[in-house]
Amino acid sequence: MKRVGVFLTIVALIVVMTGCVVGIPGFTVKYSITISSTFGGTVTSPGEGLFRYPRGTVVNLVAEADRGYEFVGWISNLGAIADISDPTTTMTLNQNYCFVIANFGE
Repeated sequence: MKRVGVFLTIVALIVVMTGCVVGIPGFTVKYSITISSTFGGTVTSPGEGLFRYPRGTVVNLVAEADRGYEFVGWISNLGAIADISDPTTTMTLNQNYCFVIANFGE
C-alpha cells in the first residue's frame, strides 16, 4: 500500500509539472508558447522568447516590420491564431505551442 501511495504522488507531481492537470483545486494549468520572427521585423507584443500563461489566456500578438520589409503572416504549429494575415491579432492558449513566428519579406 505504501508503494502505491508513493507511486501516485510521483505521478501527480509529474502531471502538475507538465501542465496536464484539469480541475485540481489550488493548481493553475499553464501552457508554453515560443515566439520569434524571421529577418525583417520583430514581435513587439508580448515580445520574443518563451512565455507561460494560464490555460485560456488570450495573448495579444503584435508584429512590426523593419524599414524596407513587410509583414507576410504568422506561422504556427497549431492554427490557434485568430488572423494569420494581421500583424496585430490574438491567440488563445489551450495547449502548448512549440512555435509562433512572425514572417516578414521584402
